[in-house]
Order: sequence, then structure tokens, then C-alpha cells
Amino acid sequence: MEVKSVTKLILSIFIIINIQVIAKWASKDLKSIDSTVQKQDTSFQKIWEIDNQTLSSTNLIVSENKIYTTTDDGLVHCYLFNGQEKWIAEVFGSIKNNAVLFKDLFLTATIEGDLYSINSNNGDVVQVIGVGENITTNLSLVDLTTSTMKSKGVVFGTEAGNIFCYDIFTFEMIWKINLSTNPIITKPVILNDKIIFKNSLKSVYCVNAKSGLLIWKYDFNEKEGSANYSNTLTNEKSIFSLSSTGEIIVLDLMVGKKLWSINAIDVLPQIVFTFDKQKLILFSKKGEIIFISSKDGKELNKIELMKPDLFSFVVEANEENIFIGFSDGSLYSIDKKNKVQQLTSQTNIPITSINIIKNDELMVKEINGKITFYKIN
Repeated sequence: MEVKSVTKLILSIFIIINIQVIAKWASKDLKSIDSTVQKQDTSFQKIWEIDNQTLSSTNLIVSENKIYTTTDDGLVHCYLFNGQEKWIAEVFGSIKNNAVLFKDLFLTATIEGDLYSINSNNGDVVQVIGVGENITTNLSLVDLTTSTMKSKGVVFGTEAGNIFCYDIFTFEMIWKINLSTNPIITKPVILNDKIIFKNSLKSVYCVNAKSGLLIWKYDFNEKEGSANYSNTLTNEKSIFSLSSTGEIIVLDLMVGKKLWSINAIDVLPQIVFTFDKQKLILFSKKGEIIFISSKDGKELNKIELMKPDLFSFVVEANEENIFIGFSDGSLYSIDKKNKVQQLTSQTNIPITSINIIKNDELMVKEINGKITFYKIN
């Protein structure tokens, strides 16, 4: 009996000690969690949120005092900077390509092939024209000014391999050119009097902005594979394009000659510039942010986020910070010293657009149409 009593006493003491240890550990852990939450709340504060709960694949467009967004089902929303809705317009068709804004005109296009101009102040439809082909690229604005004419054009590509240029004020067709039997993809890149675009097979084209005449053409070889749906980039001297095999191909802007290429193995099919265009940003399938030189393709540094299994990311940068939004809904910032900070937690809803309003203000849009306005303290 004495042995059993002693055993019970020792067991009781052991349980009490363990409860105290667990309670002490839990208390420390809770303090740590609270501290982290408070730190995130004070450095990155949500000001307002708009939740349309409607699929929205496109970017936000932000002017000096208004915010414009489109939804896949054909609605165009305009908001004020306090989050109040200004107007809603509707087009007949599906909007999945990015729109453009020029002064009082908001231009958007449906996949089915209709081009719309909308009064950006009140949402009234100004003009609409059908091009007769499915539109497969984002819209781009081009300067059409000559010695006898001053105007602005909107450029886009179609499923039939055509490039169209329309005057944005009259919707008069300026030119149309067919250089491909395959769909034109991504956003046409405009640089002075040149427009660069690519088709879905293996070709990069450069045409004259005022006439549509072909300046040069580059075809990917077998090693380079076929075209990739990521945007073509330019630093005003060279063209950067990503192929289906992960080959980053750099072409001379003037003549289309290949300057160099590197194979970016196991990265997501996207390339983005830093703010100064001195570096390219890649994201590996292992969860690493990779910076490479835009001069020669050499790897400069790598940041491990340990975020595998992502399928897309969006980047917006200024002189101070790089903001990256991922397909898992999380948002990160990277400063000049490569210090990484997680700004929002994972939601599993892909971020599709980031807009820096000021150095301390940020707008983020998710694919479900939700727009959030943040202030960084």
C-alpha cells in the first residue's frame, strides 16, 4: 500500500509539472502569435474592401481619382478612391483581356470580337464596333500622330492571326494586317513607332505602328520550343520573350537578331522586370524568387520563400519595394536590402492585379473580383 501511495504521489507531481510546463509554453506561443498579428496590423492596414463576388481575370486601371475594373461576365465598374461606386456599364460578351484608359475614354473588348469605348466619367457607351473575329490579346494604345494628323490608336490581335489598329475617337480602322495563321497572344508592346507581339506557335513580330508593315520576324527553334503566354517585355533596347521550354530569348529591338538566351529550368511561365529594368524576376516551382541580370542572364540572387505548388504571380514595383501577389492569395514585399515581409496571409484565391497608388498605398485585386485598399504605415 505504501508503494502504491508513493507511486500515485510521484505521478501526481509529474502531471502537475507537465501541466505547468505546457501552460507556460502555450502562454509564450500565444504572446508570439499576438505580437506577430499586431505587427502586421500596424504595418499593413486595410482601409476598405469591395467584394463583387464575380470572376474578374483582368487588371485594375487606376487614374488620378477613379478606379476601373471589369468582370468576366461583361460588367465595367468605376469607383471613387473612398471605395464608393461611381457607375456601372455593361457590354454584351465576356471580358478577359485588359482594357486601356485615355483621358475621358475607357476602351475594352470582348472575347467575341466587339470593341467598346465608354465615357470614363459617367459610364455611357460612346461607340461599339464588331471586328468579326475573337479578340485574343490585351489592348494597347499607340500614338498615330503625323505631320498632318494628331490621333491615338488602339491595337489588338485576334484568333485568326490578324492585328487591328483603330482610331480611338472615331473607331475608323487605320490598318489591319495578317502575318500569322495562328492566334495572336498576350499584350502588344508599343515602343515609339514599333509594335511587338507574338503568336501562339513560335513567332515574335515587330511591325510599324503607323502602317502595320512588318519590320522583322523571329521564329523560335526546336530547342526554344513554342511560344509562351507570358507577356513580351522590353527595356527599350531589347525584347525579352519566354518560350514553352523555359528559354528566355533576348532579341535586338531594331533588327530582331537574337542576342542571348538562357534556360530557366523549373520556373513558373512568367517573367517580370524590376522597377529599373536591370533585373528579371522569376519564380521557381520550388518556391524561390530568382533575380537575373537583364544584360546577360546571369543569376544575381535568390530568395527562398518555401512556397511550392504555385501556378502564377503578379508583380508591381517602385524605387523602394517590390510587391508580389501569388496564386495562393498571399502578398509579399521585398525592399532594397532584399528583406522579405509577408503582408497578407494565404487565402487560396489568386491575386490578379496590384497597383501602387503612393509609396504608402496599395490596391490589390483577387480573381473573385474583390478589391482591397491598403495603407502601409
